[in-house]
Amino acid sequence: MKIVDMNRTNMSNLVDLETECFAHPWTLDNFEEYYNNSSANFYVAVDDDGTVVGYIGSYTVMDECFITNVAVTESARKLGVGTALVEKVLAIAELNRVSFVTLEVRYSNAPAIGLYKKLGFRIEGTRPGFYRDPDEDALIMTKRF
Repeated sequence: MKIVDMNRTNMSNLVDLETECFAHPWTLDNFEEYYNNSSANFYVAVDDDGTVVGYIGSYTVMDECFITNVAVTESARKLGVGTALVEKVLAIAELNRVSFVTLEVRYSNAPAIGLYKKLGFRIEGTRPGFYRDPDEDALIMTKRF
């Protein structure tokens, strides 16, 4: 597996991955918008055959980094893809001297919460009713530098 920058070639694969992973997937237009945003960074995990197996999106404002999306195809889960993607954002954030990296995660998403805790994120609050289909609160998790 390797991690590459998102580009126009792999964007349509990200739409497919979004559809697999989320009830309200991002569209190609959403990815295009972030692609053209100089504050955003999207990284794509591809396997040895070049197949997209995951991605992560983030944006940085001043010295704050926000992870917007993390998705890993079901067949590649528990293989270190999510860890590698989050570590990529953390490394770039640290290089850019941000104060913290933060994200929201479904309250019931125990595997993701465990991953974030393992990487040094702490629960700092909740966002009631943040998610839909099913309706659920989000935990706000933050890693401070």
